[in-house]
Parts: sequence; C-alpha cells; structure tokens
Amino acid sequence: MTRFRLGQRWKREPTAHPLDSIALELDGVNLLAGAVEEPLAEVVPSLVGVAATLRAGRRKLAQVSLPEASLELVVRRAGLEVELSVASLGRPARMLRPPVRVELEEFAEAARECGESFLKDISQAAPEALPSSVAEGLSESLRLLSGAVSTPRESLPEPFTRRVEPSEEPGFGFELKDPFDLLRAYERGQGAALGSLLCSGEVWLTLPGRAQAWRATGSPFLTALELSRQAGELARAVELGEPRFSLELAGVRPGLSLELTTNKGRLGSSAAFAVDGTALAAAMFHLGQALALAISERERSQSGNPYLVELTERCREGLSHLRGAVQPPEGEGEAREKSRASQRTGRPLPVPGRLRRLRFEKRWEQKGLAGAEFGHLLLGRQGPVFGSREQACAFARKNGQELWRREASQGVAASADGLVVTADADRVYGFVGAGASARWLHDHDGLPLGPLLLRQDGLLLTLSDERAVLAFAEVSGREVWRLAPPRTQRSWLATQGHRALLATDSGYLYGLDMADGQVRFRMRAPLPFHGTPVPWGKRFVTVLGRGTQHALLLADAHSGDVTWTREFQLSLPSAPLPARTRVYIAGEREREGILICLDARGRELWERTLHLGAGPFALTVLPRGVLVTSASGAAARVDTSGELVWRVGAVGDPLARALPARVSRGVVLIPGERVRAVEPRGGQVLAEVRAGAGLMALQTDSRLGLYFLDDAGTLSAYQLMSHFTVVEQ
Repeated sequence: MTRFRLGQRWKREPTAHPLDSIALELDGVNLLAGAVEEPLAEVVPSLVGVAATLRAGRRKLAQVSLPEASLELVVRRAGLEVELSVASLGRPARMLRPPVRVELEEFAEAARECGESFLKDISQAAPEALPSSVAEGLSESLRLLSGAVSTPRESLPEPFTRRVEPSEEPGFGFELKDPFDLLRAYERGQGAALGSLLCSGEVWLTLPGRAQAWRATGSPFLTALELSRQAGELARAVELGEPRFSLELAGVRPGLSLELTTNKGRLGSSAAFAVDGTALAAAMFHLGQALALAISERERSQSGNPYLVELTERCREGLSHLRGAVQPPEGEGEAREKSRASQRTGRPLPVPGRLRRLRFEKRWEQKGLAGAEFGHLLLGRQGPVFGSREQACAFARKNGQELWRREASQGVAASADGLVVTADADRVYGFVGAGASARWLHDHDGLPLGPLLLRQDGLLLTLSDERAVLAFAEVSGREVWRLAPPRTQRSWLATQGHRALLATDSGYLYGLDMADGQVRFRMRAPLPFHGTPVPWGKRFVTVLGRGTQHALLLADAHSGDVTWTREFQLSLPSAPLPARTRVYIAGEREREGILICLDARGRELWERTLHLGAGPFALTVLPRGVLVTSASGAAARVDTSGELVWRVGAVGDPLARALPARVSRGVVLIPGERVRAVEPRGGQVLAEVRAGAGLMALQTDSRLGLYFLDDAGTLSAYQLMSHFTVVEQ
C-alpha cells in the first residue's frame, strides 16, 4: 500500500508559510525519513504535479525537492510502474535506499488523495498561505489525475557504460552505468536535473602498489559530490597546517587517517602508506571534473545541468586554491601595497559574486581595561562599549579615541546606547553618553551594581552581586523596586514584554511586573536554574539542572504556567536557542559534543553527534540551520534535519569559555585563538586573525570590522582591507 501522510501541527498553529512533516509510506516504511519541517505549500503542489505529468505521459523522469531535509524524491516511469528513489544532498551525499517500484496508478492515487486533502485543509485553516496561481495549478493537476491514464510508446533505451582509470597515484577512477538512458532524459528547466545524473556505477581509489585501495558502489555523481566537499575540508586543513586529518571517503568505510606533517595515511586498520594531502585533495577534485566531462560527452545538454555545473565549479575553484599564491615582483608588490594603503575605506562588501579570500589589518588597540576577565563587550552607534564592575568606557570606531569613561567604587552598569549607572558608598549616579555631569543622582545604601544594564519601559534594570535585581527610573533615577531572592547565590535576569524574569540557582524563577516589581508568579523547580531565560514568542525557555542531569523548561511568560519540561543527559549545556518552531541545545556526553533539537511541544526530533571534542559550546542561528562553536575554536553547521553541512577543526589552545559566532555581511566569524572568517554555506575559510587564547569577547560591525577583548584588558580593532570575489557573469 502506497500513501502520503502530512503532519497536522500546521493546522493547529497556522502560519503564513505552513511547515510540517511529509511521509511517503510503502507498506508502513517511510521513504522520506527526516522530512519533518517542509514548506507544504510548495512540496504538495510539486508532488501532485509530478504524478499528473508522469501519468499523462508527458515525461518519464521527474523529481520533488524537500529543501529543509535536503532530500530529492526522484520518480521514473517504466511502463505502468514508477521507480522511486530518494537522494540526500546533505552530508554525506548519498542514496538513502535502493530504488523501489510501485504501480503507476497506486502512486497517482496516493498523490491525488494527498493533494485533495491538503487543498481542503489549507482553504479552511490558512487560505492566504496558498497563492492563487499555485492553487489553480494544484487543481489542474488533480483534474489530470482523475482522467484517463496515457500509455505513450516508449523507445528502447540505449545502455551506456563508461570506465575511466586514474592517470596518477593517488587517483580516483570511476565506472558509469546507464542502462535506462537517464543521462538523455535531462530537459533544461523541466525539474529532473538531479534525477538524470543518478546513474549506477562505482568509484575507486588507486594508491601506489594498490589498484583498488578503496571502493564505493552506487551513484558516481553523489560520490564525486561528497568527495569534492571533503577535498575542500582537506585543503583547508593542509593550508592551516593541521598535523592530522581523518575522514570517511564519501561516507564509506573504512575511515582514512592522514598524518599531514609526515605524509602518511592509513585506511582502517591496514598498513600505513605514503600519501600527500595536497595530492589526494587534487585527485578528489579531478574526479569531479572527469565525471562531468564523461557525462557531457554522452549527452551534450547535460553541460547546462545546474547540479553538474556546481560540481565542476567547485572542483575548478578547489584546484585553483591548491596551486598556491603567485608572488609579484618585489618592486611591483611594494607599489601595490602602498596603493592599497592609500585607498583604505570601510565600504561594505559588494553583493554579487562569491567570496573566496578576505584580508584584515589591525586598526587600533586600547590597553589597561580593568576587570576584563568578568567584563563584556557591546557595540554602540559610535563604536565598541566595554563594561565591567570596575569601569565602563566607549571608543570611536575609526581611531579608538576614548569617548567617555565611568568608574566607581561600588560598581558600574552600562548599556550599548551609552546609558551608565554608577554607585559609590553613598550615591547612585546616572549618565547619558559623553556628558561630563551626571543626569541624576540619589542616595544609595552602598549595594554593589553591574555590569549588566537592561533598558525596558522607561526603567534601567541591573543586578547586584549577581543576585538581587534593582530597577531605576530612566529619567529621574528614582529606585522603583528591587528584589533579593532568599537562599540565592547566583541569579540570571531577562526581560520579556511587561515581565522581568529572574532565574536563581536556588530553584526558583520569579516573574515580576515591570511597572512595580510585584511578583506575579513564582516557579519552583526540583533542580537549580542554570542560565538566563530566553524569550520564545509569548513564552520563554530556560535550562535547569546540575552535573550530567539537566532539563529544558518551557513556560508562559505572563502567567508562569509550565508548558513542558524535558530532561536530557548532558554536561555543560549551552544556552538554549529557539528558532521558529524549534529549540536547540548543545552539551557534552562522554567527552563528545551533542546537539539536540526539540519541537514546540518538547518532542525530541533528532540528536546529532558533533565530533567537536569536549564542551562547552555556544549556538548561533543561521538560515535553515544552526552553528555550534566550542571553546577550542572548532565549529559545525547542522541543518534543520540534523544533517552535518560542514565542520572546521580546532585552532590553538582552548578559550576560557565558548563564545557564539558572529554574522556580518554574509560572513560568519568563529571565535578561537585564531578568529576565522568562514563562508556560511560551504564552510570555506576566508581569513584568519590571531586573537590569542585569552579572548573573552568578540564583536563585528556592519562593515565587517572586528573587535577583540582579551583577559589582559586589551581591546583590539581590525578592519577589512581587501577581499577576493568570484563574480559569475
């Protein structure tokens, strides 16, 4: 029995773009495992259209894209049957299972029932989510599925086989088998671009003295695609001087371990052999080019296939990087440097093109900032703002000139927009920007303040000794309210609408009315709270626990009603990261990083091993995924389906704590002893800037200016000097 099943959550929580799961079940087996959050308004009309087109005999090959899960459902008509294949373009790229054949009418009926049900549901739950043109197309496809089936005359396929031996050692050879003439089924713009490349065959690795040291059967195109991705990672490891590199070629065992410094390698438990990392990466890129050439020779129209074009460009660019930089003559190089220095500007990066290299230079440096090991770095309108318990100061973005500085014996609390509250033994003062005099002052009981300062609804909120919370009127400076929770050593403060949320290590969480400080709810948890509550719509999510026993708690920010609590076995948990309808959290288990994804109901969708080493970790949201960074400088991007997109290794000594990555101008800045600028889609390292193992905070502005704060109290600023971009014409 064949049927399509759609998730029902989108009907209970209707949105402008309904996202939910889709399954293709054959006798109870789901062929689309991992498709848990797909844009149904795009996927369902595409699916029904494919079924109608194949049934009407207009095409014999089609595919349906599931973008969130990085899956492609390829459907090939063979007489009165269809062959179903599912390809994953995640990491590693592969076929999820062998092709499955079902009757054409059974497949068409399942698609028709799915389309009719979805059209009825969306017209009731969220009619605005389906554009009129898409709704008309879906209705037309449903009409075709209700008509008579067409049985066009099919010509006999011309079987094709091509075997290419490697020309060098190490080198990759391949054999391409196309018994169904898939390569000639490609039609430009007809939506089956990937399906026409999924011929069977094999790829093998030749080493000195070993004709087939490694072998992978299946689709040579997907194997070459994954090898080209791994070749980029290997090339980066060689460029950065990493001593060793390990991988499973195309995700196929045995694993390959490389000693890059000694040019030795080992496949699984076999004997070591001599191999150069650069030569191996070049062989992986050459495989993609040779395969693309063989496919284009078989069918000339395939030269415009976007999947094949992307593979060719990736391999060409990878080989160009392996050649290394060409140094200009000495005099000419000096002249160029002088010319560039005279034209330094802070213009934003141009939008067109693909970044390949960036170059940063130090702009200025400020030393002697007190309390940097417990301070924070903010980014204001005029430049960076440093704040600690001892002092707060702001610096000009261009030249590092000090704009203002505030110091006090009982603490300083500062915000990014220049608001500062200071306290001494008798007075509390309020400053705005660079003004020489305080805007207001009041008597004070000597309670220490800072360094956190939140601004909300005309109030300035700060903590005292990381325990009690105080609220001052922004204009007059009058203390409006305060709360000192009993039996508490550490508190975490957040604001959400008209509520101030205070989580404590004594296991209590207080919801305070922002206007008067009244406790509107008090939540008692069996374990101590572990961090700052994070807003998620009208609710908040926070971590509680100790040791290896932790839990995520979701509650209503207005009433304090707990929606759910989910326990997990992780040490050193990160701050939770809500992203649309999901929440992510990372931690350590058995000295290895783990990323967990939950939905809005607290159900665990997936768990991913990160291979980043020990924690702690920090999370940063990216389009259709999340970036996990560790204290060692290693990072991994994971998409919404749990597939690893790319990973970069550790650099230098670990930092004191894990810092979240920063994103600016389409570039990701990964903190570590060497801060790396990374292209977010493919993980290519664009530049490195040495920050030192004492890095405590990282900020970046809209012009890709970098600001580093280290534990010695030094604030360093770097500016983008040049960039190399590949522009597609």
